Amino acid sequence: MKVGDLVEYAGNPEESNDRQRGIVTALDLYNGVGSTRGETIVEVLWNTGHSWILQARVKGINESR
Repeated sequence: MKVGDLVEYAGNPEESNDRQRGIVTALDLYNGVGSTRGETIVEVLWNTGHSWILQARVKGINESR
Protein backbone atom coordinates (compact mmCIF):
# COMPACT_ATOMS: atom_id res chain seq x y z
CA MET A 1 0.00 0.00 0.00
CA LYS A 2 1.27 3.48 -0.83
CA VAL A 3 0.20 7.12 -0.75
CA GLY A 4 -2.37 7.74 -3.47
CA ASP A 5 -3.91 4.26 -3.37
CA LEU A 6 -7.70 4.01 -3.39
CA VAL A 7 -8.95 1.92 -0.47
CA GLU A 8 -12.21 0.83 1.07
CA TYR A 9 -13.08 0.19 4.69
CA ALA A 10 -12.76 -3.51 5.54
CA GLY A 11 -13.13 -3.51 9.33
CA ASN A 12 -16.09 -4.23 11.56
CA PRO A 13 -19.13 -2.66 9.86
CA GLU A 14 -20.42 -1.40 13.22
CA GLU A 15 -17.22 0.69 13.59
CA SER A 16 -17.19 2.16 10.07
CA ASN A 17 -18.51 5.62 11.08
CA ASP A 18 -19.93 5.76 7.53
CA ARG A 19 -16.42 5.46 6.00
CA GLN A 20 -16.64 3.66 2.68
CA ARG A 21 -13.84 4.58 0.27
CA GLY A 22 -10.92 6.94 0.37
CA ILE A 23 -7.40 7.79 -0.75
CA VAL A 24 -4.30 7.03 1.32
CA THR A 25 -2.56 10.31 2.22
CA ALA A 26 0.16 9.06 4.62
CA LEU A 27 1.67 5.94 6.20
CA ASP A 28 3.17 5.55 9.67
CA LEU A 29 4.03 2.96 12.31
CA TYR A 30 2.04 2.65 15.55
CA ASN A 31 3.64 1.17 18.65
CA GLY A 32 1.05 0.54 21.34
CA VAL A 33 1.85 0.53 25.05
CA GLY A 34 3.81 -2.60 25.90
CA SER A 35 4.06 -3.52 22.22
CA THR A 36 7.30 -5.00 20.98
CA ARG A 37 6.24 -4.74 17.35
CA GLY A 38 4.66 -1.85 15.51
CA GLU A 39 1.61 -1.96 13.29
CA THR A 40 1.28 0.00 10.07
CA ILE A 41 -1.36 2.73 10.13
CA VAL A 42 -2.60 4.76 7.20
CA GLU A 43 -4.13 8.21 7.00
CA VAL A 44 -7.06 8.18 4.62
CA LEU A 45 -9.08 10.98 3.09
CA TRP A 46 -12.44 9.21 3.38
CA ASN A 47 -15.79 10.20 1.99
CA THR A 48 -16.36 11.48 5.57
CA GLY A 49 -13.01 13.31 6.10
CA HIS A 50 -9.43 12.49 7.21
CA SER A 51 -8.64 9.82 9.80
CA TRP A 52 -5.94 7.34 10.78
CA ILE A 53 -6.72 3.62 10.71
CA LEU A 54 -4.84 0.34 11.03
CA GLN A 55 -3.77 -0.85 7.60
CA ALA A 56 -5.37 -4.21 8.43
CA ARG A 57 -8.77 -2.49 8.44
CA VAL A 58 -8.60 -1.28 4.85
CA LYS A 59 -8.19 -3.03 1.53
CA GLY A 60 -6.94 -1.71 -1.76
CA ILE A 61 -9.34 -1.31 -4.64
CA ASN A 62 -8.15 -2.59 -7.99
CA GLU A 63 -9.13 0.08 -10.48
CA SER A 64 -7.84 -1.67 -13.60
CA ARG A 65 -10.66 -2.57 -15.97
